[in-house]
Amino acid sequence: MPIYEFQCKSCGYVFELLLMSKEEMEDVRCAKCASPDVGKLMSAANVATGSSGSVSPASTSTPTYTTNQCSSGSCTQINLPGHTKS
Repeated sequence: MPIYEFQCKSCGYVFELLLMSKEEMEDVRCAKCASPDVGKLMSAANVATGSSGSVSPASTSTPTYTTNQCSSGSCTQINLPGHTKS
């Protein structure tokens, strides 16, 4: 039972929903303004570190993305907080 994170394209509100089936995805509306114009966000993962079994979030920042023009059309780059390019 996955929890999905959405952002309303009308008012910018970010909210989470527990969806039991793919069919429910078609009926998602903004929890604040009831607009059907919402987009699914990519959520940051939690990372377990050390041998103590503690779990800490990768970062408290929200992932961002940028869209650029590429030779094949448009390219999207996702910037995950706490991740460095090697």
